[in-house]
Amino acid sequence: MQKIKFGIPISLSGRYSNQGKESLEGLALWIKDVNGSGGIFVKEFGKKFTVELLYYDDESSTYKCKEIVERLIVKDKVDVLIGPYSSGLTLAAAPIAEEFKKILWNHGGSSDEIFESGSKYIVSTITSASKYFVGIIEMVKKIDNEARKITIFRAEDSGFSTNVAEGAKRYGEENGFRITELKYVSGTKDFSSLLKQVQENIPDLILGVGRAEDDLLLAKQIVENKVNAKAIGLVVAGIKEFHQTLGKDVEGFLGPSQWEGGIKIEPDLGPTPQDFFIRFKYKYGKEPDYTAAQSYNIGPVIQKCIEDAGTLDDYALREAASRADFKTFYGHFKIDQSTGTQIGHKMVIVQWRNGNKVIVYPEEIAESRPVYPKLIS
Repeated sequence: MQKIKFGIPISLSGRYSNQGKESLEGLALWIKDVNGSGGIFVKEFGKKFTVELLYYDDESSTYKCKEIVERLIVKDKVDVLIGPYSSGLTLAAAPIAEEFKKILWNHGGSSDEIFESGSKYIVSTITSASKYFVGIIEMVKKIDNEARKITIFRAEDSGFSTNVAEGAKRYGEENGFRITELKYVSGTKDFSSLLKQVQENIPDLILGVGRAEDDLLLAKQIVENKVNAKAIGLVVAGIKEFHQTLGKDVEGFLGPSQWEGGIKIEPDLGPTPQDFFIRFKYKYGKEPDYTAAQSYNIGPVIQKCIEDAGTLDDYALREAASRADFKTFYGHFKIDQSTGTQIGHKMVIVQWRNGNKVIVYPEEIAESRPVYPKLIS
């Protein structure tokens, strides 16, 4: 063996191309860093090996993704298989990895369905979808004793959206909120009839989760129709594209985020959040979204598991991952031993202020208090 072969199906075209391209950039930066330090030490061989990356465009297609995953395992014989971006593609990849008893190192799929299949060969570094809106609801409950009503927009034909919405509904009801769900088909171009229902109901909190393009259009129409609520949170509000699309109208919107550059974490290994942020911006001329952070982060997680296991054997690596409990610049890594679900990492809540994302919750890592209530004028 001359190098450790990593393989990944990644969306360089199609629906998920923006996130896929940035995910590839994050992973490529980690490989540059680890190879610059001499590589990964594998005790079984008594030396370090540099990392080689094989990747193919899955075109945001489940069929293409399945084809690539099998190629990476059977033909390319990769030592490490990294999952694609998006929950739908990760769901497509997982059964193939399971069939070949190959760990699918998951950085891009958060749907709860991924971990309900009984697969023993998934290791996830990101918070699952059902917990995406928990922080926003918790924050509103803490700062507003009078808040009682939540309206949730969700794309009913998206598994990820369903998981996020059901998790929010469950947590909201457990905490005394009355929940109204407004369902739509992804690709809807006119939300006016649903927004009229919101205006009649006057919720304290509006939450929205669809595919990125759905959330972006919903946000624009919320602004255009002057729909008011004390707080409005959308999954898409956590990425730069939200600001690029809405411009000055982003002000006050909340969003869940897996990671932000301003997060205060002292890692046990790897770069600090600030180091990663600066290095990524220097390399690519832009600030990283959490999609880039989570793909870079999968690198040091895998490296730690390889070094702890002392081998590239997938069964041994899965055991090492099950025992692992540490912090990287991305946050806490600890998985449920039976399902591979990430249970250590916590989401942060960001709010757009003066054209910038600011961490406003949890309180212990917040950069500022949230602006609340925030009405659309």
